[in-house]
Amino acid sequence: MTDSRLRPRNRFTMDDNTLLLYDFIDAFYVTASLQGKIAYLLMSVHVVNPGIFISWNLRKVNIFSVLQYNPHTLLFRNMVYGMAVHIFSRPSMFSLIFTTRLSFSILGSMMFSYSSLQVFEWLIGKMGDNHINLLTLLGFLAGRLMMGSLVAYLYHVDSRNVFAYRYVRRDNVLESMYTTF
Repeated sequence: MTDSRLRPRNRFTMDDNTLLLYDFIDAFYVTASLQGKIAYLLMSVHVVNPGIFISWNLRKVNIFSVLQYNPHTLLFRNMVYGMAVHIFSRPSMFSLIFTTRLSFSILGSMMFSYSSLQVFEWLIGKMGDNHINLLTLLGFLAGRLMMGSLVAYLYHVDSRNVFAYRYVRRDNVLESMYTTF
């Protein structure tokens, strides 16, 4: 099942290899974007409550507690990678040359990830370490809010531009996020 964002307007003028390329880009984009979103979700909880992966065990044995491994670096790298692919694969970015699109997506991903970590650190500074359950919930909610805002912004940019060979259908759910009252 392919996403209509990367499909050419007139499929019948494209050869089979080009259509396969679009199918591959669709599948890769969805997988990498999901990887980044899951890492972002886990990081939003891990930053405000670093002991959650060590104390959270289902069978009294947890890989993080056995190895005393801090998943911060792994989560951050996956978060930056997934968000960079998400930004890189947006239809509005296809009008740029490859190197510019790559640098914009990497820098945008790093700025979004770092600013999110700063918000999480601000939450810790305001709440203190005493309210760990409330911090975990607020970190999760703040992460969801920032991710939803980013996706709505990218959708807004994509849906308001005209692209050669690409189109973005308007989505009523995302349209309702930024309507004026």
